[in-house]
Amino acid sequence: MTSSEELSYAFLETHPADAARVLERLAATEAAAMLHAAPLRIASPVLRQMLPISGARCLEQLDDDQVTGLLRGAGAQAGVALLRYFGAERRSRLLAQLPTALTLAYELLLGYPEDSVGAWMDPRALALPTDMTIGEALERVRRADEALIADPFVIDQHQRLLGYVELADLLRANSSALLGRLVRPCPHRLPVQTLLAGLREHQGWREGSTLPVVERGERLVGALTHAALQRALSIELSKPSGVLAEDTSAGIAGAYWFGVSALIQAMVSMLPVERRKEDT
Repeated sequence: MTSSEELSYAFLETHPADAARVLERLAATEAAAMLHAAPLRIASPVLRQMLPISGARCLEQLDDDQVTGLLRGAGAQAGVALLRYFGAERRSRLLAQLPTALTLAYELLLGYPEDSVGAWMDPRALALPTDMTIGEALERVRRADEALIADPFVIDQHQRLLGYVELADLLRANSSALLGRLVRPCPHRLPVQTLLAGLREHQGWREGSTLPVVERGERLVGALTHAALQRALSIELSKPSGVLAEDTSAGIAGAYWFGVSALIQAMVSMLPVERRKEDT
């Protein structure tokens, strides 16, 4: 690897949000070349930070195997936002190549309107049955595949939300006791079809950074983080009106941006055509 490649990868890895802003300023083919050449562990977080319309334009330049690799690392929320810009035929093809669990998450989120809570919730929020013992609950938390974005929620046998349990309480409790004894109420819960626009000042954000999302019958279907809400609202504000603007980050100016953009643009031409293999 050349020193220029090392520098570009270091920038992508340590400043993914800044790198995303820069890639949005490049031509789609050049930005795609950067994402394709970088290791997936570095490229995926940058893609996750990009405006969906810019990220989708980059992915359109890549073949299906390359796109699905990046989508795996980008996560369900960012991946859904990207897939909304693909045609139905290619979107179906890409979903068919993803792991089953991730495909189900994508299909669930794609079924909700783009400006609703359902489209931006995290369907992997950990939910534990109320009749589970404390010991079983702790073991479930330890081996959870889900990203633990909040204290686990507690549900009944019909998946109805009963409340949540604090991890600190789990650690202190008798391992043979039932989880239901530790349940705390969730006073704020978001219906899955709720429009995002009215949630900026929701009272629930004063008490926590994550709110449960429920559908009809109080069935838990996921959780919405305040960070996801802010990102969704910022994307909505950033959407151009009328004909889509070629430069989706036109409002970002200054010598810093132009300097870094020029640096990465120069590095793109130096990158190898084939993706480096990930270190095992």
